[in-house]
Amino acid sequence: MNAVRKALAELAGLFVEDRLFALAIALWVGAAGAGARFLPGTPVAIVFFAGLLVVLVAGAVRGARGVR
Repeated sequence: MNAVRKALAELAGLFVEDRLFALAIALWVGAAGAGARFLPGTPVAIVFFAGLLVVLVAGAVRGARGVR
């Protein structure tokens, strides 16, 4: 059972190396979805893209500084 758990952890690590980055993306997707539902007049695609761009740049800056 321990080997299975370790293998699953390794597999998850392939997709989610930086947990804070993955959490920020998940939170932004949720916030953009809520915004699309409750603020129907907003340009959702532009706001969604801009937010993901901010998350990406912030992750790159954190990575360049060596902060984990």
